[in-house]
Amino acid sequence: MGIVIDPSAPLPTPPVESVSPDGILTVRRDDAWGGVYLIADYSAAVPPPQRVRFVRVGSDGAETPVRGGDLAWAPGGVAVGYDHEAELGVSSAWYAYPVSAAGVVGARSEGSGMAIPEPDTPRDVWLKPISDPGLSLRVIVTSWPSLDYAERQERFDVLGAAAPVMSVDEWSLASGQMTLLTETLEEREALLELLRSRSVLLAQTRHAYGRPDAYWLPGGFSEEMVGRAGDPGRQWTVAMTQVERPPTVDTPLRIPGRTYADSTVLWPTYADRTATGQTYQDVTVGG
Repeated sequence: MGIVIDPSAPLPTPPVESVSPDGILTVRRDDAWGGVYLIADYSAAVPPPQRVRFVRVGSDGAETPVRGGDLAWAPGGVAVGYDHEAELGVSSAWYAYPVSAAGVVGARSEGSGMAIPEPDTPRDVWLKPISDPGLSLRVIVTSWPSLDYAERQERFDVLGAAAPVMSVDEWSLASGQMTLLTETLEEREALLELLRSRSVLLAQTRHAYGRPDAYWLPGGFSEEMVGRAGDPGRQWTVAMTQVERPPTVDTPLRIPGRTYADSTVLWPTYADRTATGQTYQDVTVGG
C-alpha cells in the first residue's frame, strides 16, 4: 500500500533520524505531530522475533512502555512503533526488546536517542487524545490559573472524646479549568471533535511554564464568541480532571494522520493504493 506523490510538490524536509549503535533501532522524529517513529529491524536474527517491545527512557531514568508497542508485531523480524507521548524539549532514549513466539524476552537493544522540539508560542500547548492521536491539536491556552487537590478524609466523632477520629486516604490528583482560544471556524470544529472524543488527553507544554506533562479527562465546557457577530474567534472554558496514564499493554498501533480513514479519502480501493508503488512499511513509517 502506498502514497501518491505529486511530482510538482516541493520536497519534504529530510526526517531527523537516530540509529542505535547496533543498527537495530531507528528513531525518526515527526515534528508535525510531536512524536517519533520507531523501527526495530531484527530481520538478520535467527530466528527473528515474533514481536518487539518498545520502551522509552526519559528524564526520570525509568523505562516507560510505548503505547502501541507493548507488544508490536514483527513480520519478517521488523517491528514498527510510534511514540506520541515522549517528553518535549529534552532528550529521551528508546530501546527494543525482541520477544519470541514462545514469549521469551531477549536482550535489550542499544539505545537510540533524540529530543523532540517544544511547541512554539502562541500555540504552545499540545492536547493529544490517547485513543485517537490524529485529533491532536496545538492550542492557545489563555488561562490555566489553578489546580485543585481534594483531600479524602472521614471524620468520626466519639462520645466523651474531645478529638475526632480521622481516616485519611490518598490525596486526589488535580482538577481545574483551562481557557482556550480558537481563531477560525476550522479550529473550532477541530477542538469540538477533540473534546467530544471521550479520550484521555495528554497535555504537554514548554518546560519554562512549570506544567509537567499530565493526563487529563475533559468534562463540561462552554463556548463564547469573543468579537462581533460573524467573528470566528471563540473562547472555551474546559473542566479538566487529572488521571493516571492509561495502560499500554496490547494497545493497537496508532499513527496520527496515517489511518485507513485518512488514506481512503484519496485512494478508496486497494488498486489505487498498490498503484502508487510503495510498500505498507513505506507508508507506515513515513518513507
